[in-house]
Amino acid sequence: MTNNQQYDAAHFSFLELIRVLTDIVGPGAAKVSLIKLAKEAAQQVSKKEFADMEEFIKSIEGMDNPISQFEGKAEYHGDGLFGLPQCPFAPAIKNYQKMKPEMPAEFGLVTDTLNRPTEQTKQLRVFEGAAVSPFCGVHQPIRSAMGSTIKVGGYSLEVYQLGCKSGAGKISCADERINGLEIDRKKVEDVLADNMCCYYIKLVSDEECIEVK
Repeated sequence: MTNNQQYDAAHFSFLELIRVLTDIVGPGAAKVSLIKLAKEAAQQVSKKEFADMEEFIKSIEGMDNPISQFEGKAEYHGDGLFGLPQCPFAPAIKNYQKMKPEMPAEFGLVTDTLNRPTEQTKQLRVFEGAAVSPFCGVHQPIRSAMGSTIKVGGYSLEVYQLGCKSGAGKISCADERINGLEIDRKKVEDVLADNMCCYYIKLVSDEECIEVK
């Protein structure tokens, strides 16, 4: 730590809380806690409707959308694919590394656990290969749960996490999910070449939609 420099106590405390939580209850329970935190945060969002997909995309670009208001402005790449240029947790990570340059080993344990399929990850359509840090444990479920509060042209909206890129530039994808959606993995990799996160938006009827609980 250097002198004459102010640190963000909230950022540092949040990251340390994940480390301590993992030490006390283990990475599995930490995963459950992060998802619970994310879903409860998303419940504070008011429901919103858009006339069509074009209006929805414009709302992302214009920051008039619950998802973009949380994570920042994503870029639309066609065929339902969106890319997020910057992880919303990047400032927190940067601030943490000012005090502790090395990220805790616990973070790797949590990330590995996030990528193990469970009923929750399938319901939320997150992780399962697409998580690159513990912060994905909050970010991806919040986006997915927020998506369930949105309607486009009378249809329900589902968000599918396809891949992420770590701060070191390593790309990690949810291959089984990508294959199930019949999306070309190369397209996902192309989106991730210039973005940190890639997700897919699908419109479904109310009968097809699985409510996020």
